[in-house]
Amino acid sequence: MDRSIASPDQLFDSSTLNGLVRRLELHSTLLRRLEEEAIVALVPLQVEWIKNQIEQLLAGSTTEAFLAQRRWTESDLRLHVCRPEALRLFAEQHFGPGLEEQFLSSRGAHDQIIYSLLRVHDPSLIRELWIRIEESETTFAEAAQIYGEGPEAARKGLIGPMSIGQLAPPQLADLLRSLQPGCVSAPRQLGEWHVLLRLEQLNPARFDANMKATMLQNCLNSYLDDRVNQLLSKQPVEPFTYHPEP
Repeated sequence: MDRSIASPDQLFDSSTLNGLVRRLELHSTLLRRLEEEAIVALVPLQVEWIKNQIEQLLAGSTTEAFLAQRRWTESDLRLHVCRPEALRLFAEQHFGPGLEEQFLSSRGAHDQIIYSLLRVHDPSLIRELWIRIEESETTFAEAAQIYGEGPEAARKGLIGPMSIGQLAPPQLADLLRSLQPGCVSAPRQLGEWHVLLRLEQLNPARFDANMKATMLQNCLNSYLDDRVNQLLSKQPVEPFTYHPEP
């Protein structure tokens, strides 16, 4: 076959595709997508809603031109617009109950934090830098940029915003919570590192619509990741269930 004039469908036979998936290590990604599409097939959406979503996506273009540009079928188009909403409804039904209680029991793990970190291996150096910062001989940002040995040095030590529950090791969160904004900690040892910390900002999280959506997405991600790992390990998985609203 002349590859220069072959269509994509002719180029990508099953053997070629299997080889590409293997070499690009796409098994997890493709399995995840297959699992998502199985969920979409279970969750009914209103015909009018789907029609409106397609019209917004086309933005004045014809369906034929839109599909031709992407080499899609009409089923591909429908799946594309339905997928986010179907996954949201599935997550809401499966993980929504008790979500607020889960948030309240997380003890502030969703609070958003911005902090600065200066870390080195030499305990004498960290103490010298702490004294120089306290005596205003240098700023935290300057010291972190010049002497910091972690990747955050490129950002003058600044880290975040991020959920405080993501911090590692766990005692890092306790140390930062003990600080007032703008205050620098005394030198501390965390594992192999000797560190200085400065709290920049700590914003308590609220269980609002955005937080709920984030938590639902996290629950769905964990659920699907577990299923993909089971499938890759050739373990049985439970079939998906979804009960449409009456």
